[in-house]
Amino acid sequence: MEEMHTSPHPRTHRQPVLLGLLEALRIDLIAVPAAFVIATVFWIIGLGSQLPYSIIPEWAFALWGVAHGLSVSTIGFDFSLAPSLVTLGVWFFFAAGAKRLVASITEEESADADIVDAAGWKQVGIALATYVLAYAVPMVSLTLLLGEGSPTPLGFLRIGLLLLSASAAGFLWVRGVDDIPRLRDLDSEVWAAGGHLVKRLLWGSAFLAVLVIAAGIVLRWSELSESLQVYSSPLSAGVGLLVIQILFAPGILFATLSWIAGAGVSVGVGGSSSVFHTATGPVPHVPVLQLLVGDYPAWTAAAPVLLVLLGVLSVILGRDHARQVMGASWAGLATAAVKLFVVLQVLAVFARGAMGPLGLSAFGPSPLTSALVITLWVAVGMAVGLLLTRLSDMQAASGFSGDRDDFDDDEEPFGHIAEERRTDYSDED
Repeated sequence: MEEMHTSPHPRTHRQPVLLGLLEALRIDLIAVPAAFVIATVFWIIGLGSQLPYSIIPEWAFALWGVAHGLSVSTIGFDFSLAPSLVTLGVWFFFAAGAKRLVASITEEESADADIVDAAGWKQVGIALATYVLAYAVPMVSLTLLLGEGSPTPLGFLRIGLLLLSASAAGFLWVRGVDDIPRLRDLDSEVWAAGGHLVKRLLWGSAFLAVLVIAAGIVLRWSELSESLQVYSSPLSAGVGLLVIQILFAPGILFATLSWIAGAGVSVGVGGSSSVFHTATGPVPHVPVLQLLVGDYPAWTAAAPVLLVLLGVLSVILGRDHARQVMGASWAGLATAAVKLFVVLQVLAVFARGAMGPLGLSAFGPSPLTSALVITLWVAVGMAVGLLLTRLSDMQAASGFSGDRDDFDDDEEPFGHIAEERRTDYSDED
């Protein structure tokens, strides 16, 4: 009697193209209604009594495009400066969708041993490419046709940076760097130390920018208050301008860092403003823009030292963190510097553009030099911080070996790194 061999239950795999289309549709169902709601609110509180209802779809698709970096023209003004807080939200939404895509395909790979690595890479690539194209093509088309958009090279560059960087982040969140040929050879401790350090640098940079803006407001309070008097209701205008400035907050913070570093911030026909020289104007009566014109005390020219101090503190604060950075050594610092430069460069591309009237057709920091100059100042500080950590460790190891009984562990800021390494090596032997 012959044995009956039953074939294993066939696995069904969802098509990567379909997965990409569904994720793109999910983002569209969030972004498009949100754009219409915001456009309607602006129509109601702004010029609703003077403009027809048909302006709402134009504003909605224009906002959708501007948030991704496209240039649009509406009510006679040119706008290409992205509301960076909205852009950041879109980036996180898109990265979350890419993460779901990669996680879904990776889960199917782990459940089916017959799928080889090459096929898995192919499915991930097809799904992400479909995801990007299915979202970008309708958005660009509707912005150009209905939102009075203009097809510019800078606009397409911004869209590519936004969507591709978000897709890459979603991939790295799920699979890490082990599947990337060049990066898989990098020491995991070096990669982790660089990642922790760049997080500190980014949060520290944001805090430093807010601190400098607050100091500028204090120094120029009387002039800022006077500039708001041009509005019929200064209080209402101040609240409205605060909301608008919050929408552009990431770009404003990056422009502040560029101002501190000396790379400058362009104010259109008024020239460029930095810690070393101020622009002549004119600029709209918006507080953060008014800070770019006028005179400051001579001691503010030392502001780049703040970026160096930021780099030093990001390395030395925290005993465990200092150990980790010292273990990663210069390779960890280089990894952090490269990551920081990439993030700042993307911000620089989105932080410059047209803002409509009063000659602000080229407002913002230079996308070519600002990120590089900021990174160089911070890198100098990180190098100093690493050298201080090593000197402290050498001194601690010397004191520990010279007088072991009199040393108090709690008094040493970075720990006995060298002595601990020698102890670990002796235990392994």
